[in-house]
Amino acid sequence: MSAELSSADLEEPIPDNQGEAAGATPEVTAAAEPVEKTGAAVATEKQPAAKDAGNDGAQSQGGVEVEKIRAAMQSGSSVKGKVIGWSDGGLQVVVGGVAAFCPDSEMEFGEPLEAKEYVDQTYDFFVLRIEDDDEHVMLSRVSHLRQEQKAQQAATRGQIEVDAVLTGKVVSIKDFGAFVDLGGVQGLVHISELARRRVQRTEDVVQPGDEVQVKVLKLDKGGRRISLSMRALEPDPWREVSSKYTVGSTVDGKVEKVERFGAFVQLEPGLSGLLPSSKMSIPAGTSASRVFRPGRELKVQIISIDARRRRISLGLEGDGAEGSSSDFEAYRSNQAASSGGFNALAAALSKIQP
Repeated sequence: MSAELSSADLEEPIPDNQGEAAGATPEVTAAAEPVEKTGAAVATEKQPAAKDAGNDGAQSQGGVEVEKIRAAMQSGSSVKGKVIGWSDGGLQVVVGGVAAFCPDSEMEFGEPLEAKEYVDQTYDFFVLRIEDDDEHVMLSRVSHLRQEQKAQQAATRGQIEVDAVLTGKVVSIKDFGAFVDLGGVQGLVHISELARRRVQRTEDVVQPGDEVQVKVLKLDKGGRRISLSMRALEPDPWREVSSKYTVGSTVDGKVEKVERFGAFVQLEPGLSGLLPSSKMSIPAGTSASRVFRPGRELKVQIISIDARRRRISLGLEGDGAEGSSSDFEAYRSNQAASSGGFNALAAALSKIQP
């Protein structure tokens, strides 16, 4: 018996006739030895018949029931055990009328629940070993859970192929995306694949425990690395962009992100246009990111739409971009011509000597 399992908590096995009792307590001692008085002398020898007594004729530790447990251990089969109590370091379990013990570390993959949460519950266990002349049976639920997990993984991997749509649960989130459990097998939804809209933080879209539907994008390293997408399952607004938006129209938008060359403005989830820096109408030297902060709502005009390249050019409402794109080009030409005429006049005047 290992040092960590040789404490008093593992001593004194539960007798058969108490192991099945629903009201059994964690602290159970062996059956008392019969005492026979013969005058002044007291006989204290153990009586074999008392030790072999048990429920429905089942023998005590070392009897038929232990042999069944030993056979399960040798064949790698699981046994069912009912938790009846706990002590320092683990849980007291009854398997077919035989007292057994499952250490805390062998109850769950991670941190075990409070001991009282397991009491009166029946679980599947693997038998680790039988010690001290059949007196101590050591169990592991983790080993059984691991076997179940492998079987589940094999079944899940049979369903995973590129373009497959699966349901999973978010198990953790990172700056770069979310890990989703598909059934014993995990895949990654990169932050760029969480939604069609621009996502700044993973937690803005999903949280651990969320059930999500994903599409398999790619399998790498023999299927061990799985790339998933939630974005691919959302409707694509670019397919209807030409029928929903017209050049020259004014629409509501929200600033998503500001770059050196302009601001991306969301018109609807998954559909954004670019408001160039030259169209921001801000004083020279002013930082665009201070004026057009992410989240700011504003009205913009559609300057041009290129559905094939998925590009929309925008201008601020009232900046002169009205009507069709040809109207806008004419407006720009007129502005250039006016500017050129003024410059020519200024150049001529500069040549006049006072």
